[in-house]
Amino acid sequence: MPRPPKPHAIIATSLALVLLVVWLSGRPPAQQANAAAEARDVALSSPSAEAPAGDAPVAAVPPLAFVPISLPPVPPQVGDQVGDRIEAPVLPGDSLGRIFERHGLSPKDLHLVVTSGALGKRLESIHPGHRFEFERDRVGNLLFLSYSPGPLETVEFRRVGDAFEGSRVPIEPNIAIKYARASIESSLFLACQRAGLGDAFAVRLAEIFQWDIDFILDVRAGDEFHVLYEERRVNGNLVGNGEILAAEFVNRGRSHKAVRYDGGSGPSYYAPDGASMRKTFLRAPLQFNRVSSNFNLRRVHPLWKSSMPHRGIDYAAPRGTPVRAAGDGVVVTASRTKPNGYYIVLQHGERYQTKYLHLSKFHRSIKRGRRVSQGDTIGYVGATGWATGPHLHYEFLDRGVHKNPRTVALPKAAAIGEGDLPTFRAATAPYFADLEQHRNATELAYAGP
Repeated sequence: MPRPPKPHAIIATSLALVLLVVWLSGRPPAQQANAAAEARDVALSSPSAEAPAGDAPVAAVPPLAFVPISLPPVPPQVGDQVGDRIEAPVLPGDSLGRIFERHGLSPKDLHLVVTSGALGKRLESIHPGHRFEFERDRVGNLLFLSYSPGPLETVEFRRVGDAFEGSRVPIEPNIAIKYARASIESSLFLACQRAGLGDAFAVRLAEIFQWDIDFILDVRAGDEFHVLYEERRVNGNLVGNGEILAAEFVNRGRSHKAVRYDGGSGPSYYAPDGASMRKTFLRAPLQFNRVSSNFNLRRVHPLWKSSMPHRGIDYAAPRGTPVRAAGDGVVVTASRTKPNGYYIVLQHGERYQTKYLHLSKFHRSIKRGRRVSQGDTIGYVGATGWATGPHLHYEFLDRGVHKNPRTVALPKAAAIGEGDLPTFRAATAPYFADLEQHRNATELAYAGP
C-alpha cells in the first residue's frame, strides 16, 4: 500500500515553489514560463529523499499545476533597445536645436552632445546640405548621432551613461590620376571651369606658379595649361579633386613646369631640375584682381595732368581686399602721408625693399619693427592719399633702385640637394613623362588628320 507524502516533504516542496516565484519575478514573462517548466520537470524526475530502500514501489507524486503569474513590465532603460533611426538633412536656416525639436529629441541630450568636447563644438556651425542620423531608444533618449559635414568625413557621438563620446570617421576615397588641359581665352577661372575643374582648382594652380607668373598682369589669351591631378570618388560618385601632381603652364610662349615632391620635410613643388618653385618674393601682392595701371616711367598723373614717373604697379581691387607681404621682411614704416595715404615699407635683408601704398588700414599686428613672413596679410586695399579709386600701389626696390616687379629676376629658394637629385629624378620623371605624353596626344587630336 503506497505511503502518503510526509509533512516535511510537502513543506519543502511548497518552499521551493515560493523561491521559484520570487526568482521568476525579476525575469520577462517568456523566461518565467520556460524556467518554471524546467524546474517542475526536474522536481518530478528527481528521487525523493524519503524513498524507501529496496524494490518497494513508490507512489507517484501527482503533478502540480503551474499557474502563470502576471508581473508588472520592467521599465525601459537608456540603451535598452533602439526605438527608431532618423535621417535628417540640414535645411536652410537650420540649427541643431531646431533639428532636435523637429524630431522630438530632448534639450538635455542636445546639451550633452554639444558640450562633449571639440567635436561637439563643430555642431554649432552646420550648413544646408550636411546630414544627420540619429538613433534613440523606446522612450526617446538619444543613443547615437552621426554628422556628415562632407563626403569624406563623418563625426559620430555615442552615448556612454549620461554623456556622449565623439569620434571622427574618415572616409577613404578611391583615387585615380587624371589629365586635363585648357586654353585661356579671357581668364584662368573660366578656362578651369570649361575643363570641369572649378575655381578652387584655378587658385591652387596659380599658387604653384605665383613666383614666376603674375596672374593678374601676365596671363594672356592663348596661354594654356596641362595638369596631372588626383580625382576622388566615393561609391562611384565624384567628390572632388585631390592634389595637383604635375603641371605645365605656357605663358606668352614660355613653358613653366612643376611637380609635387616630398623629400622628407613635407610636400612642395619643384622644377624638373630640382629648383624650388618658391622664390623669395611673390610676383604680385594680391590674388586675382584686375589691374588699372602698369609699370610706366612716362605716365601722365590722372590728378595733376603732368608727366610723373610711376615707379610701381597699381592693382585695382575692392576696398578691404587683403594685401600680402611679397617676401619675408621687417616693417620699417607703417605710417600715413598726404600723397601715399596709409602705407607700409618692408625691408628684405640689406638689398631689397617693397612698398604698399593707399591702404584703407593696416593689419592689427603691423607696427614698426615687426617681422613678417611671405604671404602674411599686412593691410587692406583702400583709396587713401592721392588715389582716384580703391587700389594698391606696389613698388619693388633693389639697392634703392625701382625695378619692375613683373620682370625683375627674383632670388630663388633652396633647391633639391645634389645628393638627393637622383632620388628626386627617379620619383618625378614618370609624372613629367606622363604629362608630356598626354600633351602630345592632345595636340595631335587637335591638329586633326
